[in-house]
Amino acid sequence: MPKRSTGCFECRKRKVRCDESKPECNICVRRGTKCPGYRPTQSFILHKFDEQTDKPALIKEDENRYRYSNQSPTSSTSSEPSRAHAVARLPASQARPVDAPLPKRVSSIATDRIQHLGTFIALYLPRADGPALPPPSALMLALPSMPATSEVLSAAVDALSAAQLAVNNRNQPLINRSRSLYGTALSQMLKAIQDPTTALKDETLLSTYLLTLYEVFVGITQGHGFFYHVQGLLHLLKQRGPASFQSRLSMQIFHAIRYNSLSIGYHMRKASMLDSPEWRAVTVNAAKVDPYVALQDICIGIPRILERTDKLASGSSSPGDSFDALIEDSQRLADRAFDWLSNFEKNGPRYDQVPLDVFNCFLDICADRVFDPVFDFHYFSAGICYMIYWMSMLIMQSNTFKLLRQYRQLEVKQLMMWDRQLGGYADSICRSIPYNCRPITGYTAKFGSLTPLVVARKYYDVKGQSKEVEAKWCEAVYMGARVPGLYQTPVPLEPMRAVKATVKDNDKFI
Repeated sequence: MPKRSTGCFECRKRKVRCDESKPECNICVRRGTKCPGYRPTQSFILHKFDEQTDKPALIKEDENRYRYSNQSPTSSTSSEPSRAHAVARLPASQARPVDAPLPKRVSSIATDRIQHLGTFIALYLPRADGPALPPPSALMLALPSMPATSEVLSAAVDALSAAQLAVNNRNQPLINRSRSLYGTALSQMLKAIQDPTTALKDETLLSTYLLTLYEVFVGITQGHGFFYHVQGLLHLLKQRGPASFQSRLSMQIFHAIRYNSLSIGYHMRKASMLDSPEWRAVTVNAAKVDPYVALQDICIGIPRILERTDKLASGSSSPGDSFDALIEDSQRLADRAFDWLSNFEKNGPRYDQVPLDVFNCFLDICADRVFDPVFDFHYFSAGICYMIYWMSMLIMQSNTFKLLRQYRQLEVKQLMMWDRQLGGYADSICRSIPYNCRPITGYTAKFGSLTPLVVARKYYDVKGQSKEVEAKWCEAVYMGARVPGLYQTPVPLEPMRAVKATVKDNDKFI
C-alpha cells in the first residue's frame, strides 16, 4: 500500500512537496494562499463487507471535514460552505514574496553538538550542591552561551565532548573518532592564531584551553601535547597583555590557564611569566573574595623558588642570590600559605573524617585500605583548595627541608618535626582522593587528583621501604583513575618526564 501523504490539502492538490509547518505550511504562506491544514495524524478507516463475497470494500474517508479545522470559527463557518474552499489571500502588508528567506532549521550537526556538550558538562562537573565552583570548573558552564559562529571553539568542543563520552563509556572506536576531531580542532586552531584579530579573542583562548583538557582525557603524547598547549596559551596571554582581562569570562579563562601553568611549573621546576608583578595584579581584586584565587596567588611563586634552588645547586645562580636569601623567601611564602589556611579554617576544618566504606565506589579503583578513614569535604571547591594547598606545601617544604639539610646542621628534634610535617601533607592528599574519585564529583575532580597523587607518591618513594605500601597504593590509584584498559599503551606515572628533560636542555618555559 502506498504511503499516505502527510502534506497539507493545498500542496497535495497541487502535487508539490509540502514542508509540513504548523499551523500553516510555508509553501502556502509564500504563495499568499491560506493553508487549509492537514488530515489528522490518526483516523479511522472503515470497511463495508459484502454479504455474498464476504470481502471488505473500502469506504473512502471524507477528508473535507478536516479542511481549515485549525482555523478560528470566524474564518470559515458551516453556513458559508463556499468560503471554506475559497482561496484566502493575505493582506498586502503581511504578504511576502515567493523567494523570501525562510527561518533556518537547526541542523542535525548542531543538534548533536548541543547534546554532546550537555553530556560533557553533566559528566565533567560535580553534581553535588555547594558554594560556587572554582573558576576553572565554573568556566565550563559558560560553554553553552558561547557564540556558535566560532569555528575554532566548535571544533574544540566537538573533540573534547567525544573524548568525554569515549572515556565514560570505555569506547575505543569513539576514541579514534575523537582523535580525528582533535586533528580538525588543531587545524582550526592554527588558522585562528595566524589571524592577528582572531588570535586575541576569548574564544581562541578558551579553545586552546579545552584542547589541554583533551590531552588529559585521551592524549597519547605522554604529556607533550598538554605542555605545548599550555606554552601556546602563555604566548597568547603575552600578546593580549594583563589589561585585556576584564570580563568575567576572560578572568575565568585566566584562572584556568594559571592552574595549568602552575602544574607544569611544579613538574619542570621553572617559573613562568605569570608570577611577575604585572600579571599578579590581574587577580588582586578576585583574591579578596575567592579563597581559590588567593591560594593560587601564593602558589604561583613556588616554581620560581624551585628554579632558584636548582640554579644555586648548579652554581649558575644570579649574583646576590644566596642560600640565606632563598631560605628567607621560602619561609615568607610558607608563612603566607599558613595564614591562608588559618583564614580558610577560621570556622573549623571544612571536612570530616569518615570510614572509607562511605565511598565504597572507590574500592572499585583500589581495594587496598591503606588510608582509612578518609576526608569527606563539606563541598567540592573546599576539597580542591585543600588538595592544592597540601600538594603545594609538600613540594615547597620538601625543597626547603632539602636545602636546610645541605647547608645547615639540623638537630634530631628538627628532623622529626620536618618529617612529621611533610608526611602529614602526603597523608592528607591520599585521604582526599576517594572523595574526588566518586562519579558525583565528575571527571574534573578525578583528573584534578592526579597531579597531587604523583607528588605524594614521589615523597613516599624518597622515604624508601618504610613507605613502600603507600607508594604502591598511589600508583594503583593513579592507574585506576586513568581508565585502565582504554589506552593502547600504559600511561606512565610521570607523563611529562620526557618533556622535563626537553625543557631542561632548552631552558624554555614562558
